[in-house]
Amino acid sequence: MTQESNATSSPGTAPTPVLPTEPKQGRGVHLTERAAKEIQRVIQEQNFPAGTWVRIGAKGGGCSGFTYVLDFDPQGPTEFDLGFVMHGVQYCVDKKSEFFMGGTVLDFNDGLLDRGFVFKNPQASGTCGCGTSFSA
Repeated sequence: MTQESNATSSPGTAPTPVLPTEPKQGRGVHLTERAAKEIQRVIQEQNFPAGTWVRIGAKGGGCSGFTYVLDFDPQGPTEFDLGFVMHGVQYCVDKKSEFFMGGTVLDFNDGLLDRGFVFKNPQASGTCGCGTSFSA
């Protein structure tokens, strides 16, 4: 289930937060356990505040048209984002990026030569040689 907005409310009542859940098959971005462990390690190592969210998305650029974005956000999702949680990591994907990234798996390679996050995007019609940009 995805989070369509941060809160729901009735007239005259305070907003009720909607908690993020795991993304549905073919929607959102799915984290592997290795990616989640690395994200948690970075949050702890960088002393980010408790409750820090990870913002995952795509923006125009790179050699193939779009570049993947992964950032840390203490504020969390807005009404333009979908919120998720997997393996104990809270993360959000903006709705425009989700259109190009639905069903993407974010993994982490910990090898000596290829250490880093890896996006496996079923929506990509092409990728660059280094894997940091894609076309859709």
